[in-house]
Formats: sequence, structure tokens, C-alpha cells
Amino acid sequence: MEKRANVPVVTKEGCDYAQAWARGNRGRKTMKTYRYDLHVHTRETSGCGRVPARRVVDLYREIGYHGLVITDHYLPEFFARLGRRPWPEKVARFLAGYRAALARGREVGLRVFFGLELRFADDPLDYLIYGIDEDFLLAYPELLTADLATLHDLAKAGGFLVYQAHPFRSGSSPAPPELLDGVEVYNGNPRHDSRNHLALAFARRHGLRMSSGSDFHQPEDLGRGGIEVTEELIRPEELVTVLRRQDFHALLGLATVISRE
Repeated sequence: MEKRANVPVVTKEGCDYAQAWARGNRGRKTMKTYRYDLHVHTRETSGCGRVPARRVVDLYREIGYHGLVITDHYLPEFFARLGRRPWPEKVARFLAGYRAALARGREVGLRVFFGLELRFADDPLDYLIYGIDEDFLLAYPELLTADLATLHDLAKAGGFLVYQAHPFRSGSSPAPPELLDGVEVYNGNPRHDSRNHLALAFARRHGLRMSSGSDFHQPEDLGRGGIEVTEELIRPEELVTVLRRQDFHALLGLATVISRE
């Protein structure tokens, strides 16, 4: 039998997921849903990651997730440590965690998508990027020295999405909402108080899209967030479309945030 992560879930309508199904689905076949974590790190690439990419994939498969987005830290210091190597070689080193996860995902049947958690050289805030690809990184080595306004313009032109990660965590602050596509309103990392209730209020106040992610770095972070959808996501464009349209059945973990309101 498939194990499922024991994570609080809330539907788009804002009610408790379990109670909603108990009320509306008595005697009916349960709807098939698919879970995807939107914020996952690997040991190969993120210095704070503690779990090798292949093991990350196995852990998520064991608890019933259908896919995940590898969002390793895209930091100036990561590339500075690589010295004077050619840019394509540096990008390949950055992609090590994603590529290992992708290969394992294909072996065991778990979908792996590519993303980033970007921090600019002159900006302490973190931005989750969805819908980006390897070719974009190769073409824009200057991305790390850019700024949010430039990234916003690139996202509009390139069709990818920029969400601010954990905007109310200590040391962070909300970015200008007009430069964001969305906000991570639920960050499940248990070692940080991300003050998710403030992120949710910020997203609502400014009409921003919402996301949820585990911010996985080590085993205790497993399956604490993500989205639940009613159709399987196969291609990266499908994930971007779901996020852009907010066309998901539930944001995992959000029930704990709403309970604080």
C-alpha cells in the first residue's frame, strides 16, 4: 500500500481537506490526486543539503508524492568557489543535483522538474523560479549580478515564474509585489519560523499567486508542503500552467497557517 505524507491540507476554498471530503464524498469514489513538492534541495548542489539527490527521489516516492521541483540554491558564492572554470562547466556543476534526481526519477517513476532558489549578489532575498531551463542559465551568466526588476522582465519575456521564498522569515522581507508572480505562503522547514501566516496575508493583500513547499534539506523536512492537483503533470510547461492559473486542488500544509488567523 502506498504511504502518504501526514501533512495538513487545505483546498482552494479554504476548508480543511479531510473534512471537505468527509462532507462531499460519502459513498462516492475518492478523486485521484497527485502531489508535487515545489521546494527541494540536494546535497550535490546546495551546501546546506544533507540528502543525495537519488535518495531524495526515493524518499518522496515512498510517501506517495508523484513529483518534485529541484530548487537548489543559485548563489554567487557557489560559482565563485569554482574559480576560473568556463561558464558551461560551472553550470554543469550546478546541475549535478538536478540531473541525478532526474535520472533516478526516470528509473522509479517519479517526475522531477527543474527550478532554482536564486539570491542575487546585492540582494539578501530568495526567489523561487519555475519554468526556467538549462539553456537559460547558459545564456545568462550575468543573472547573479542582476536585480529583481531585470528578472521580472526576463520572466515575462521567457514565460517563467518568479515567487518569493519565505518572505517573512528572520533576515528576509517582502519584495515589491509588482515584481513578483507569486509568494511561497507555506514553507514547511521545521528549523525556521517562516511566519507563513504573514506571507499568506501579503499574497492576499496584493493579489499574488500562492505556493507551498517543504524547503527540503534533510530527512525531517520530507513531505511537509507542495501542491495537490487532479491531473498528472508530465511536462514543465504543465507545471507552469498550473501555477500560473492556480489550477490546483490544494496547497499542502496551508491548514496550519489558516488555523492561526
